[in-house]
Amino acid sequence: MSEISKWLKIIALSMLALIMAAIVGITSFVDPNDYAPDIEAVAGDNQLILDIQGDISWQFFPQLGISVKRIVFSNNVISAGSIDELVITAGLLNLLNTDFDQANLPIDSIKVVNGRARYIAPNLLPVQFDNIAISINNFSLDGGETDFSASAAVFGDLPLSIEATVALSHDGQKPNRVNATNLQLNVDQISINGHINADLENAQIVGKLSSPSINIRRQLKAIQLKLPIFSIPVMASATALTDVHFNSEFSINSKGYSNYTHQLFIDNQKFDVTVEADQTTGLMNTSVTSNQFRLHDYLPPQGSPSNNMQTGAIFAPLALPFVMWSGESQIELSVNEITMQTFSVRNLYSRLVGRANFIQLTSLNADLLGGQLNATAEFDLRDKQPSFTLKPQLNTIDLSQAFLALTGNPDVGGELSGGVAVSGIGDNLVTIQQSLLGIGQFSVINPIFSTFNVEQTVCQSAAMLSGSNSSGSFAAGTQLDTLEGNLNFADGQLIISGINTAIGNLKLRGRSTVQMIEQRYTLNADALINGSKSSPTGCAINQRLQNQLIPFKCEGDFGPNSDGTPNCMPDQKVLGKLLQNTLLEKLGQKYLGVDSGKSTASGDATKDALKNFFQKKFGN
Repeated sequence: MSEISKWLKIIALSMLALIMAAIVGITSFVDPNDYAPDIEAVAGDNQLILDIQGDISWQFFPQLGISVKRIVFSNNVISAGSIDELVITAGLLNLLNTDFDQANLPIDSIKVVNGRARYIAPNLLPVQFDNIAISINNFSLDGGETDFSASAAVFGDLPLSIEATVALSHDGQKPNRVNATNLQLNVDQISINGHINADLENAQIVGKLSSPSINIRRQLKAIQLKLPIFSIPVMASATALTDVHFNSEFSINSKGYSNYTHQLFIDNQKFDVTVEADQTTGLMNTSVTSNQFRLHDYLPPQGSPSNNMQTGAIFAPLALPFVMWSGESQIELSVNEITMQTFSVRNLYSRLVGRANFIQLTSLNADLLGGQLNATAEFDLRDKQPSFTLKPQLNTIDLSQAFLALTGNPDVGGELSGGVAVSGIGDNLVTIQQSLLGIGQFSVINPIFSTFNVEQTVCQSAAMLSGSNSSGSFAAGTQLDTLEGNLNFADGQLIISGINTAIGNLKLRGRSTVQMIEQRYTLNADALINGSKSSPTGCAINQRLQNQLIPFKCEGDFGPNSDGTPNCMPDQKVLGKLLQNTLLEKLGQKYLGVDSGKSTASGDATKDALKNFFQKKFGN
């Protein structure tokens, strides 16, 4: 045994002597800096601008290799890049094999120390990567497993890292297959795991990726610390976006058919997303389905500064899937229930079709507020100020549910049906409301106004000016016959004209103006009573008011702080003129003994009697 050990020592010392002799020979006769121009020329032939500004030196420990200092580079993707040091090492056994080619390079490891790169891409902001470190060990192009790891910092010091076991295959000219297993990508607090297999000859990539639970809210706060210009959206729920994870399988062919299957979980809400894209036809179909989505959790809380939705680019999320695909896209969305804070939307189905920045909503159907919504629309996002046309149709919407959900006061009831065609321009709600143009019609079956009684208001006004009483039986609110009207949008206003309805013998017609931004409204209405009583259980109507138009004016607001009670009054001047002779008659009968029959037509006898009365009392 001692004899074997002796021979092993002799062999090891001999190899060490040979290595030392080789090192001395290499360093004495070969200066790697002489090859810098050739390296830069080869890089230029491959569309990479390379400038080696530092020294190229031999490295002998812990492995034989070459160290290159201060490298500056750029290409059509990286506008500016640099590396403080690049180290390439080779195994001794690899060097003994002199049959070198592109698939059999004598490289064992590659190391990048302190790199920087400014990445640019069309339609995206430039991204700066700092502190880039790359380590590649057991380098191989013949299918062997290569250990790859890289890290960098973005947005100042937001950490990125990737690790994988990579197997590269080569056809003698270029790599033809890449298989990455044990893949782990980390972006600050976000982790993604999986594997990817790329067939470079057929431009086919298949793989599977998944993530553990991700706290998106916490990650957004971390990004805001790095980028103060980035604002975190204000959401009603404190737990919104705190538990997000996904499972994804994909098969991508950049020259043909691709498909993606995703399961996205957002706060225990599952979304199934399927994408099919065909480069040969330029068509992409996307399907998103879900059982439930608690949308109110992700909207600004009621009354918060963000609740006014003044943020620009309101249609940007809508355009994103279409901008990223150069051909025609179709997106279908199906959700069984979308819950808001005060109501739910059920059986929602929508279909969007578009190309780049022009999108059509060909179908939108949903059950809400006791009725149904159907709509079509077009969105043109090609200009700086997006424009749109919208054609919604409402059927049997329960107004009591609607007003309770939107204002918190179920003061208005009935079944609303109608449609409108409206167009607008702008990137925030205020601008859009100011630009709206459109027309439509509506009808309300069994309309109810619980805060005031129109009939009682008319009776009280008539009684006050006619000197009679307003006895009658009045309900707590107003129950009208079917209400109909026309809609017109212009100058930030919704004008409701041609309003017609009735209650008992009281016929109503009018016109209303709604200030959408200020959330105020004005109603100008004419009341016509064509009987001696306002209704079978109502008050008696003075003969002079029968078949006469009595103008009314109602004002109110429907903002979040409104109590919902309108201020409604008849036009006192008109009523006064209608009833002035009646008042004179009553005075004449009570104080002057004038026969009312003499003044029924004109009231001249009463006026003369009053004149004589005051002359006797006070003189001329």
